[in-house]
Amino acid sequence: MHGIAAQMALYRESARRLCELAGLRPGMAVVDLGAGTGLAGLAALELVPEGLELVVVEPNPSLLAAARARIGDRAGAYHTVDPVAAADLVPGKVDRVICNLALLSFRDPEGVLRAWRNRIKPTGRFCFSLSGTYFNVLRDQVTPQYVFIQELHRQGLLPRGLPSVERLPNQRSVEGTLKGAGYKPARYEVQEIPTARPETEPGGELYNLMRIHPALPGKDHRDAVERTLAALPAAAPAIASRGARWQVVHFVAQPALTPEELLLERFGGGPPG
Repeated sequence: MHGIAAQMALYRESARRLCELAGLRPGMAVVDLGAGTGLAGLAALELVPEGLELVVVEPNPSLLAAARARIGDRAGAYHTVDPVAAADLVPGKVDRVICNLALLSFRDPEGVLRAWRNRIKPTGRFCFSLSGTYFNVLRDQVTPQYVFIQELHRQGLLPRGLPSVERLPNQRSVEGTLKGAGYKPARYEVQEIPTARPETEPGGELYNLMRIHPALPGKDHRDAVERTLAALPAAAPAIASRGARWQVVHFVAQPALTPEELLLERFGGGPPG
């Protein structure tokens, strides 16, 4: 299962673009938060071959093991802890936190943002991406995953579908959350992920995504995957008629400094005597 993500343009391309937007430079202290199998951390290292002080955080032990196998000793530390608790394990302050398609999977996303606010340097950035499945990019733009989940609900296979697109988080609401957590939004970008294979057929992005995160429940993961994949072909017409395509939104935010922090930043140790 852990090798599937590396085959998917959704994860590879979003990780690379997020790291490009992060403005990484040699020697920076970087945290890959919710690293999964390590694709974002690897993308960061490939963009900066001179090296980074990379810390990998992933609460799932098996995913962290896959990340360790992918990145190896190019990362300085690996932590399999809650993303909030991880903020206390990283020594000093960091230049960048990157979080690719993971923030909304955390139990308390806003709590994660707040926890890392004071662990980022004044010139640092918290850089994260969100799937267009759970984000209002434009009213008429939806992902294949969104259409599939709505179809499962319409067929009575899922008790609940997703909210209407208008009710999903949007740029304004996410930037409001960032401000409430002590950040100043610095950049927002929409990335479209092109795909080559039909979504519902083996090798398609949606097909592979459902092998990782099945939409239907089951007795175990394998049963859930089998049930979900069996339901995919019936959704193909709806996916085509909606013109569904994969989109990811990227946010870059910097700590919003308090007056006291501004003085410390300007005078390097406190206000002048």
